[in-house]
Amino acid sequence: IDLAGNTGLLFCDGQHQFCGDAEAQEMAYDIYKHLKLSPSLLQYIPSKSKEFKDQGFDELAVHSRRAGEGGYSWELCIKGNKRTCSGHVDTADLGKYCDERTMKGNCAVWLDFDYQIKSKKFLKKKRDQYKFVLASDGTHDWSIDFDGQFIVANNTEWLLKIEKKAKERDVEGMAISTYAKSKLRGQKDLSKIKSTLDALSATLLDLFSLVDSKYLLGAYYSTLSLNACYFRGPDRMYDSNMCWMLMHPKSKYAISPPLK
Repeated sequence: IDLAGNTGLLFCDGQHQFCGDAEAQEMAYDIYKHLKLSPSLLQYIPSKSKEFKDQGFDELAVHSRRAGEGGYSWELCIKGNKRTCSGHVDTADLGKYCDERTMKGNCAVWLDFDYQIKSKKFLKKKRDQYKFVLASDGTHDWSIDFDGQFIVANNTEWLLKIEKKAKERDVEGMAISTYAKSKLRGQKDLSKIKSTLDALSATLLDLFSLVDSKYLLGAYYSTLSLNACYFRGPDRMYDSNMCWMLMHPKSKYAISPPLK
């Protein structure tokens, strides 16, 4: 879902149509209530596993992006964070929520983990006490610092089932979207769309993995994190470092989290 662009939700300046617009924002919430992940994929998100609650992974979900890798520069990340934060937060609170350390640390969360969690309720005394669901862009090896402390969604089994299904029936008949129909026309296997299936299913699993945990540590300058905020809903927007900042239908600027 494209929430960026010229009329996106990330920014509160001239291109933003939602800040303080209660009607538009409520309509967006209503739309998200009706969007569901296919059961065939949903079964692979971490919250469906036994260890999710049994081992405490339901406490925290982390969306990790590594600036400086894959064409995503430090400058772009930090500037994007600052623009997002300063656009939604009142001038009086800029130093509190949009400080330099927060803006930089959000671009490499593993380096400054505790500081990026903006709720004392979810802080741990020691780093090795954290358990969390991770949605990562794959450019950083989280096991270096948090080995055994996180779980991730895995689309491998889903892809294998789709490939098996393709061998048992007419591949062209499996297509529903115009894109898939054009790619699979006359084909005998899924090779033409295999990379697309992999990328889309992995992204959807990452997105829905961020929804069920009690606290979301998201990326300010990310439409994936923003989508997760909307799926989590307005009732849970303060159980996050950034959802409350981007969700304020009844006021021009975000209403700061309660002191508690």
